[in-house]
Amino acid sequence: MTSLTRRRFVNTCLAGAVVTGACGWAVARFGARDRIVVVGGGPAGATAALALRQANPEAGLLLIERDPRRLRPSEVAAFDRPLAGPGLDALRAAGIEVVLDDVAGLDWGAARLDLFSGRRLEFDRAVLAPGTAAIQEPVAGFDAVARHRWPAAWGSAREARRLRAQLAALPQAGHVVLRLPATLSHPEAALERAVRLAAFLHRSRPGGRLTILDGSNDADLATRFGTRLAMQGMRTDADWRGGGTVLRVDARQGLLETNEGLLRADVVNFVTRQGAGRIAHDAGLVDASGWCPTDARGRSCLRPGVTVVGDARKTAQRTVAGAFLSARSAAAGLAPA
Repeated sequence: MTSLTRRRFVNTCLAGAVVTGACGWAVARFGARDRIVVVGGGPAGATAALALRQANPEAGLLLIERDPRRLRPSEVAAFDRPLAGPGLDALRAAGIEVVLDDVAGLDWGAARLDLFSGRRLEFDRAVLAPGTAAIQEPVAGFDAVARHRWPAAWGSAREARRLRAQLAALPQAGHVVLRLPATLSHPEAALERAVRLAAFLHRSRPGGRLTILDGSNDADLATRFGTRLAMQGMRTDADWRGGGTVLRVDARQGLLETNEGLLRADVVNFVTRQGAGRIAHDAGLVDASGWCPTDARGRSCLRPGVTVVGDARKTAQRTVAGAFLSARSAAAGLAPA
């Protein structure tokens, strides 16, 4: 049996009691002939659940999500991850059981999930939407303090708030650095982040400047960034440095040592390399690339009978539209003959 470590057990169960009426009520009713479980309620997971309901109207369908905020509509502030998937009301209206809980253990041989609430859930088919997670990089000085001072704000609402607060306190002639890793998993999101930072400076700190350290050295991305600024009439002092590699940092002093010299910054948005979410690793769905190899329908190449949707797939587009497409494709592949 594979052990899956997860956080926020207490908060999740409390939230689950509020949303489902009683933590585990849905599990007790999960006894249909064909039992499909979806783990992860982000855009890909929730969309897959709805598409599976349409394709399998008689199946027992249950979605597990640990964070209730991902299942309620909310306004998206700058640097937050888009909450574009179906919400709780849409899922429940479609007859999909929703459990706010977390996976504590997974036994593929017994086709069983153990939840943090203490309940066990047997299934016939499993769909995982693991999402992505940061991968630690060997950058000298980039410790826990640096990660706190220089938030990635890459899917974390807490880090997004911290980044917004830092930008609000930026001096009029302040310097903002956006660091992008050499392996860029979400190029479109990276481009959008750079444009948003430039727009903030153009609007609120016209005397400020922006440096993008693009470790991926994506010339097309740099060109598109310049085009976006020109089309929107931005006169931000922005410098896109392709191949910019960070060698050492001192977050307390605001210093970044790069292959092109030393930079001093007032605000640093330090985006680290991404890979498949932790549950995908613990479930044995990830190869050496850090992603989940699947076929075109999302069926795992490493675990027969398991379907992966969303950004964690090795060949994913890693856009919201791509997440929707992967979910619908996976549902079509699981439809009854």
